[in-house]
Amino acid sequence: MRVFIRFVLLFTIISAISLVLGISLVEVGVSPSYYAYVLIVVLIISLFSAGSILEPVEELRDAFQSAVRGEMRKVAPKSSDEFGELASAFNWMIEELIKEKESLEESEKRFRSVMEELDGWLFELDSNHRIVFATNNFKEKFGDVEGKYVGDVLENFPVEKLELGKFEYEVIKDGKITTVEVVVKKEEGIYRCLARDVSEGKRVERQLAFFKEILEHSVDAIVILDVDSRITVWNKGAEMMFGYTAEEAVGKPLNFLMPKEHWRQCAENFKRAIVEGHVKDIEAPRIRKDGELIIVDQTLTSIHDSNGEVVGFVAIMRDITKRKRAELDLKNSLEELEKRTRELLEVQKELQQLASIVENSNDAIYSVDVRGIITSWNRTAEKVFGWSKEEAIGMDASALLPEELKGETEFIIRRIREGDSGLSFETRRLRKDGTVIDVEITVSPILDELGELSGISIIARDISEKKRAEREAEKRMFKYDVERGRIYFADNFDLAVDVINDLVKCGYTGRVISRRYPENIGVCEDNYIMLSSRKMKGTLDPDPEKIYREIMSLPGWKNAVLLDLDYLLVKRNFEEVYELIQRLKDVFFVLNKGILIVCSESELIGEREFELLKMECSTIKSRKVEIPDEIYDVLRFIYSKNKIGERPSIKDVMNNFGITRNTAKKRVQQLLDRGLIRIIKDGRFKVLEVTEDGRQIMRVA
Repeated sequence: MRVFIRFVLLFTIISAISLVLGISLVEVGVSPSYYAYVLIVVLIISLFSAGSILEPVEELRDAFQSAVRGEMRKVAPKSSDEFGELASAFNWMIEELIKEKESLEESEKRFRSVMEELDGWLFELDSNHRIVFATNNFKEKFGDVEGKYVGDVLENFPVEKLELGKFEYEVIKDGKITTVEVVVKKEEGIYRCLARDVSEGKRVERQLAFFKEILEHSVDAIVILDVDSRITVWNKGAEMMFGYTAEEAVGKPLNFLMPKEHWRQCAENFKRAIVEGHVKDIEAPRIRKDGELIIVDQTLTSIHDSNGEVVGFVAIMRDITKRKRAELDLKNSLEELEKRTRELLEVQKELQQLASIVENSNDAIYSVDVRGIITSWNRTAEKVFGWSKEEAIGMDASALLPEELKGETEFIIRRIREGDSGLSFETRRLRKDGTVIDVEITVSPILDELGELSGISIIARDISEKKRAEREAEKRMFKYDVERGRIYFADNFDLAVDVINDLVKCGYTGRVISRRYPENIGVCEDNYIMLSSRKMKGTLDPDPEKIYREIMSLPGWKNAVLLDLDYLLVKRNFEEVYELIQRLKDVFFVLNKGILIVCSESELIGEREFELLKMECSTIKSRKVEIPDEIYDVLRFIYSKNKIGERPSIKDVMNNFGITRNTAKKRVQQLLDRGLIRIIKDGRFKVLEVTEDGRQIMRVA
């Protein structure tokens, strides 16, 4: 019941009762018409009183309802009582609402103006996914879109992802695919969507990931510095070269790697890099974490921002310690060799002037997809292999492999899929002109956005000269006719041990895997692993797979491994052992991992098995030397020391072979009598030097 009606009824009833009671007290026997007349008078008075009291309230109610509908109108105060004060308060509230509405409209106008300038499209969807608002740049691209279903404007728009708040979507317009990132905010059933083009960002991300892979797996130390020459980035090549982890190196100045007397020169190099842009061919000493002093070839380049201001530096360092030692040896050689060395250094300097992290690296860098197709090819690869970039890209990588290595690419990809994050090994490559060169290879995986293997990155360094020198040196040094990258079979265990010990003397890392005790076979316990089914320290289970993994974990390329098959043949059948030997043969041949000798004196090997082993393994042959082995070993020791610029004494011979002074003197005297060595004075000491006749024996041995 409305307030006005209730008020009138209440007023009428109270007035009627009051009049009736008053009349009945004064006079009895009043006629009914009189009562009716009184009632009408009372009703009129009630209506007038209720109307005068409630009219302002009704006016305020109507004004409130108009304000709710958005129609802002004021009421006129008709009295100075509480109703008048209420009307004034209402009018003040209406004024404030009008101001707030105008402010909101102005804010919305500014907001929409800002939205028009945003780098992206802004549009709003209702609960039925129809476009209720869109910025002008959105309309310019897709036309008049308001009121249309979003799927009719944006093909295959994923409306089910609107609740996620953020997602990526490919817009197809005029045959062009654009990747956009859509950010959604939902308010009162309205989806406010901001779509930004992220295609360029995705492309840059892929490029950065590619260069990061190359940076992290480069064999060179690549260090990025700030303007104060403090280290900010330290790659894995730097970790391997100097021994410091990234956590230990980042934040320190570059000169912490240098002797103190080179700090001033380092500061001068930074000044030159700022003025000239880069400083190349900086050959300087550096200190490793273990205290060893090495020589590096460093290129220092300044980094500039978009305004041309220097914001940092890049230092690329390559360990050339071995090369510098070789240069010292070459200085003692013939004048012709010195001339060739200078020519090689000049060529090397010219190449280094073109060097950069990838495209202009001194190393050949190329990438291969999982199908074995070459997808990138740098300038050095053109020089090393002979194919131009146009010829190489799209070519099968097997064209770079000699016939005996045709399965190498498939083998490497399989190894990486099995968990190897990177491989380094020495192998051979075929040039366009048909010549075969020796190279040092570093292989790294290339992953796509989903972390799946999409290809491999290969860094190849030509080491033909180095390998030729090593092979000549090993040919002269080895007591037996064995070659790195090969597998040999011996049916005499003492012969196999003697070969391993001889290789260890020549600088190889020995490893014997056998059931026999080390003291019984004459090898050091540090280089020995016992085959045993019982799990103990220093033992290995006679399982072909575990033996394969153990041998594969050996680092480097100069490994001399002896695998005793006798106990393994007792625990496993010949077919499993034969498969293990085949796998190891592939690995040692492809990765050039070292020399492997398999040995068995067991009667478990029949003629058929023996013939199969001969097919997979080479035969060990001794080199013919006209002097006794123990005398030849002393000559070889003196010769190896002379090659690195050292001249040993008789005491050094004693210590190296563990013999008495008298025995050492007798063996040295026999070499003196044959004219193979001579004794010369070096200050207060007498030292030994190989004669030309001795060198001749070592060259033909």
